Amino acid sequence: MSTIQAQGRAVELSYSTNVHPAESLDDLVRIVNGNVGPVMKGALGPQPSYAVNLRLGMKQVDEILDHGPLPSTSTLSDAILSAAPTPGCEKLKQALAQHSLRVVSVNGFPVLDFHAPRVKEMVYSPPWTDGGRSLYTLKIAKVLTHLMGERSEAAVSVPTGTFKGYTDNEEIKAQCAHFLTECAKELMRLERLTGKTIKLGLEPEPYTTAESMDEFLEYFHKYILVAADEKWPSQLGVSAQKAEELARKFITVNLDLCHSAVEFEDPLEDLKRLQAAGISITGLHLSAALKLPEPAQNAAALEQLLSMNEPRYLHQVVGRLRDGGLARFEDLPDLDRLRTRPRGFKIADFEELRCHFHVPLFAAWPGPLASTRDGVGPAARYAAKEGLTDNLIVETYTWGVLNDLAAKGVPAAKEIVGSGPAVDVNAGLMREIQWAKAEITA
Repeated sequence: MSTIQAQGRAVELSYSTNVHPAESLDDLVRIVNGNVGPVMKGALGPQPSYAVNLRLGMKQVDEILDHGPLPSTSTLSDAILSAAPTPGCEKLKQALAQHSLRVVSVNGFPVLDFHAPRVKEMVYSPPWTDGGRSLYTLKIAKVLTHLMGERSEAAVSVPTGTFKGYTDNEEIKAQCAHFLTECAKELMRLERLTGKTIKLGLEPEPYTTAESMDEFLEYFHKYILVAADEKWPSQLGVSAQKAEELARKFITVNLDLCHSAVEFEDPLEDLKRLQAAGISITGLHLSAALKLPEPAQNAAALEQLLSMNEPRYLHQVVGRLRDGGLARFEDLPDLDRLRTRPRGFKIADFEELRCHFHVPLFAAWPGPLASTRDGVGPAARYAAKEGLTDNLIVETYTWGVLNDLAAKGVPAAKEIVGSGPAVDVNAGLMREIQWAKAEITA
């Protein structure tokens, strides 16, 4: 196995395939053969098998599952749960087997085209206020039961709720909790039908529902557990205590260390708080964000940060004010506009800025613009030592836009990819996995 012995325990180290443009099933098979297999072997050397975190989108799951004709009384959930694998599913399984790849988890966060020219806030669509998110997550879970082999448990990472730029209030959170618990209830049916336990891994992200750890803990206890307690005793014929046990079993957290860092949180402390709250962690994303101390005193570095704006992904910014408060910006251009349209504070009021721009773990800058990678190793080692999760995922999905920015001469991007031709993504991913392994096993 490619499990890594870290801090006295065995963990799986993989990377998320969302870095590779792939929306069709043929695309997915192509990247398994041309990217995933070579990267894992190149990073970890010859092994009996390798772990992989697959990203599955809408088009792919619809190509993998065959719903077939059903009685008119059947619901959409019935159709999904009873769906048979298509020949395409077998083709994917053969490609995975050819490279000795084991699917240990699925990234079901972006179900729309993740490499479209403009993704931005659409990465959260559909939100958990929409039953469509529940149905597609259930489809992904059904596919996962066909791909996970002998593994009995796995998780699908999903958004926590909605994009705050649209709306964020108690009613919205309650609506999200309703659909989350409805999806979890269907995952219980899937477990009974297949013997496979597929869990939801909620992934807090800046400018979305429950983005900070304080917000997430409140969201989990005040909305998710309450929704389960209100519905499941009567729907499932269980006690309130059992309803909470089931909610904690099927609704977990998938913690992204880049996201935690952008919120000015210590990822290690976040893990300890989740552990104390009894909330299961089914995935830990090993990732780093950009940070800039004293932006007013480092004007050139601030310009470098602002120049990292690009049209595909959302790059939320959180700034720590000198009074200890936090100010949040939806995207890098909103931070740029602060210089001409102050909203009660100005750049000089910030001690530090942090930006949701995933940068390679091995990339180190001389400063002042730098990354938050120093928090990755301690958090990963603690998670391994405490047995909080065996699923550690390298997730730098921005290689494509970094190459684009470097080609335009953006200095911060050129620091990473160099001044020559575009960096080879496979080679970059190998370096990241090797860096992560060294940190985990330190």
